[in-house]
Amino acid sequence: MSHTLLHQFLVSDLAVSFALAQRPGQEHTTGFGARLAADTWLRPDLMVFHKEQVEGLRYLRGAPLLAVEVASPASGAADLLAKCALYERFGVESYWVVDTVDPARPGVWIHELGTDGRYGRERVPWGKSRRSSRPFDIEVAPAELFEPPQVPGFPRRRSMSEYLPSGDDGGGPGAGPGMPHCEEPILVDVFGRRWPTGAEKAELWDGCPVFYGEWDERDVEMAARAYPGRVVRLDQRPGEPGTMTILPGPGGPGPGAAQAGPGTDGSKARPTEETRPASEPAG
Repeated sequence: MSHTLLHQFLVSDLAVSFALAQRPGQEHTTGFGARLAADTWLRPDLMVFHKEQVEGLRYLRGAPLLAVEVASPASGAADLLAKCALYERFGVESYWVVDTVDPARPGVWIHELGTDGRYGRERVPWGKSRRSSRPFDIEVAPAELFEPPQVPGFPRRRSMSEYLPSGDDGGGPGAGPGMPHCEEPILVDVFGRRWPTGAEKAELWDGCPVFYGEWDERDVEMAARAYPGRVVRLDQRPGEPGTMTILPGPGGPGPGAAQAGPGTDGSKARPTEETRPASEPAG
C-alpha cells in the first residue's frame, strides 16, 4: 500500500473516533490550515478546535485543541522535532504523531502541555492503550483506532490556496510579484500563491516556507526563481524524502532557535551545495 493511501486510511479512522468523542462546541476537520500568527501557517492532517475559531473564515484562527500528523518519509523527522517545538510554542495543548514505521502496526506519539508550558511525550504502541482527556475523553488504542481499510475512495486533497484570502500584498524592491523584500518574513496571504503546488504539504514557519516531498537540484533552481533574493535550503540529501526551506536573504531574520532546521534536530542551517541565495544561478 502506498503511503498516500495509508495516510488517508489512518486519518479517516481517526476522524470517525473523534466525531464520536468530541464535546459540544468542538469540531474536527482534515486538510485545513491553522493560522497561528501572521507569518506561521501549519496544516495538520487532522485537528480539533472550537467552532468559533472558524466562523466566517476559510482557515482556523489560533491554536487548535488537538493537532494530529501522520508521519511520512518526508515529514517524520520534522513532525517529531522542529514542528513539535512550533506546536508547543503556540500553545497547542495536545499533539499526536501517528508513527508509520511499521505500516501494518502504527503507533501514536502523544504530546500534552504541562503546567510549565512544555510537552510531555509518550508513545502508545500497537497492542497497548492510554486514556486521554484532552481535548475529550478517548481511549488511545492504535489496534482499535485503526481498522483495516474497507472502501478505497477518498476526496481530493485541496490545495492550500483554496483556504487563503485573496489579494495583492505588493512588495518591496527586488521582491518579485506579490512578495515582500527578500530580507522580510513572508506572510500567509502571500505564501499561498507561490510555487510549488505539487508538494506533499506546504507550511509557513516563522515567515519561512517549508515544503515536504522529494526534492533535488532542479527544485532548488525553480524555488530560487519563485523566491528571488532568498536562500533555498534542502534539509536532506537531494532525492531523499524530506523538506525544502526558504530562508530570508542575507541580513534578514532567520527562524527562531527552536525551529531553525525543519526535519533536523533543530541545529542551525548548514550551507551545502544545494543551498544558495535565490539570486545566484545554478552552478
